[in-house]
Order: sequence, then C-alpha cells, then structure tokens
Amino acid sequence: MNPSPYLQQMCSVGGELLSVQSRGVESAQQVLHFLHGNGFAVRTYGALLESLAEQSGIILQDAAGHGLSPAGESFVGWEASSKRFQHVLEQLVQPQWRSLIGAGHSFGGCMTLLMSIRNPQLFEQTVLLDPALYPEEMIEQLMYADDHEKRQQSLLVRQTERRRTSWPSMQDACEQLRGRGTFAGWEERCLEDYVNFSTYEAKTGERKLCCPPWLEAAVFGSAPKTLWQDISNLKTPTYIVWGTQTIDVFQQSYRRIRQEGSDIRFVEVQGGHCFMMQYPTQSARLVRALVDQNFDEIRALQRSGFVINYDD
Repeated sequence: MNPSPYLQQMCSVGGELLSVQSRGVESAQQVLHFLHGNGFAVRTYGALLESLAEQSGIILQDAAGHGLSPAGESFVGWEASSKRFQHVLEQLVQPQWRSLIGAGHSFGGCMTLLMSIRNPQLFEQTVLLDPALYPEEMIEQLMYADDHEKRQQSLLVRQTERRRTSWPSMQDACEQLRGRGTFAGWEERCLEDYVNFSTYEAKTGERKLCCPPWLEAAVFGSAPKTLWQDISNLKTPTYIVWGTQTIDVFQQSYRRIRQEGSDIRFVEVQGGHCFMMQYPTQSARLVRALVDQNFDEIRALQRSGFVINYDD
C-alpha cells in the first residue's frame, strides 16, 4: 500500500511565507511535528519520517530559504524563527489530537526546544536529534562579532561560504556529494532526497541550492542569545539523541546540561551530527521507542550496536 501524499500549503507569518506539509493529521490522535537542520529542506528526512508516519500524523515546516519557503532578504534570527514556527503550528492544532510530539534535527532541534520553553503546553514531549546548542561563551562571541570575526571563529561559516551552489543535473549532484563532508556515510535514499528537495531545477536545467549560502552562513554565525537562561525554564519532557562523532561544540553543551542536573535525558548513538541520514531505519525505531517509552526496543537497539548509552 502506497503512503498517502503530503498536503502542502503556504502560511503567512510575520509578513513572510512558510511552507507547511502535513500527512494523516485529520484522523490522527497523535501528531509529530518535525523541523529540519540548517541547509536541509525538511523532506530531506523522508526515510526517517516515513517510518514515523506509520503510527502518527506528521506536520513538517520549512524555514525561510529551505524547500518551498522563500528566503526573504535577511535572516530574522533564531528566536524570531522559532516564534514563526510556533505561530504556524498553533494555528494547525486540532482538538481531537491526543498528543503532539515535537522533534527536530540540529537547527530544528533548537527551534523545537525554544518553542517548548515558550509554551510548555504545546508538546507532550520532545525528541531533539543532535540539536544545535552552542556553548554560552561561543554565543557571546557571536553576538559581538562582525562578519570577518565570525568567519575566523566558525568553521561552519567558512565552509558554507565556499559551498558549491549548482550542478549540471541531479545525477551529477549525487555523484559530487556522495561520501563527502557532511554527506559522508549517508544512505543513498537520504542523499537522493537531499538533492531532490534541497535543490531545485533552474531554467537552464541545472540543479541549484534552495538555501542560498549567505542565509545558511547567517544561521551558523548566530545563535539564540538567552539559550542557557531559557534551558533552565524547560518543563516539557525532553530527550536529546546525539551522534557519538558529532561536532565538538555541541558535545560540550550536552555535557554541561548533564552536569547541571537538568531533567533532559540523553541517548548516545552511532554516527555523526547527521546520524539519522546514516542510520535512518534505526533512528526512526529509536524515536518511536522514545515516544512510546518502549525500553525493550531501546535495549534491542543497544544490543544491535546502534544505541551506545541511554538514560532510562
């Protein structure tokens, strides 16, 4: 049986348009809201999301400059972006839903965290996949740095500004990206979804990035200013799932959260920052198990070698 297609709509918020896609929400009792990482259109996560959609309705949002959402003229900031996502989602909530689960990767994980802090009743629980949480001292540096200083301080900004933005065809894009940099170890389905949804076909027939490098760099070169004060106000039950080879600054933040005695629970898994692209099937099983509190399934994933450590 083929899965039902996504319903796509454009929602106006803050004078801009955001693309929202949903599937199975009209008849669902449980709905999962998912937000993407910087530079990745939300449908890049298709392999992960299709498994989750078997038991939940799905709502997906694309940030400005991602997927079908226009880029606008400048990046509005992390706090304003999270408020836009929240405004759209709150308009979509339906009374028959028994529960709404928040999930997201990287930038989208941080967005989900900020939304749940701002409105503790919004999500029943959240599952954050390698959320982009910068250390407090790094946030302070970025707040006062100019563009040149941000390039010096952030490898991600430097890499983004050098990024290739077009390819002759989808096939050429896949061949050029396969196994390189961010895409190392990705399953082929995930790479193809990235090329299909995070690039578009220009009039020349070329494939071009949906997210312009200036926007991606602006996201990497900034952060939510009061993140660490806000985390102390978190009331929503939350899991952080992180790849054992993820970015060092994120690991530093995760260690601080644990040391400060937060109620956030952690799961360490195989892979890097994009572990859900390297292991989409196992990642979907884990997210489902965390949502359902199915510890037998988590232990099975640990025996298989995918889960390394977890807080029960």
